[in-house]
Amino acid sequence: MTDVLLSPANFWFSIALIAVFFVFVLELISTIFGASLLGLGDDFAELDGEGFLSTSLANWLNINKVPFLIYLVTLLTLFGLIGLILNGLTASVFGIILPALMSVPLALFIGLIVTAKTVKIIASVLPSVESSAVNSEDFIGSVAEITIGKASRGNPAEAKFTDHYSQPHFVLVEPFEEEELFAQGERVILVQKKQHSWLATRYL
Repeated sequence: MTDVLLSPANFWFSIALIAVFFVFVLELISTIFGASLLGLGDDFAELDGEGFLSTSLANWLNINKVPFLIYLVTLLTLFGLIGLILNGLTASVFGIILPALMSVPLALFIGLIVTAKTVKIIASVLPSVESSAVNSEDFIGSVAEITIGKASRGNPAEAKFTDHYSQPHFVLVEPFEEEELFAQGERVILVQKKQHSWLATRYL
């Protein structure tokens, strides 16, 4: 198995799967410390404006259906697995392994198609995860409850709130006041969006 993963023909596919493994480990560690990586990359939607994410291609790929990190992990996983399977099939059926210049683009193309279908299913079973398709400015004034960890300035914790469509969302929050501290179970008000988290005040 190790020989297959480390072979030159499977190099990029193995790198993709290794990257997914490291993201999983980092998410596990960050969750233990009361944070999450799920929101990383979602602000690209706001910076993109009327760019790529507004195109029909982006809509067809379902990039905005789930948080960017989930989309990236799904794509890398499928790209890696499809590449390994593709090389395995060509080796067993034809006795040859496709060169990387052929196998990588082909695996990426198939991976994008399968990812578009897969994230649509993921979005339907994980409606509680905040997607970059949602306008974050609409969340100002929402009351959220700290669900994981303790929040201090510079050290956000996970919080959950429900929007006016009765749709639950999970976000990272930290106190607006420098010396404030939010414990698990406390309720806070979202007041300002930062790059990867929200500033919040205590709900009285």
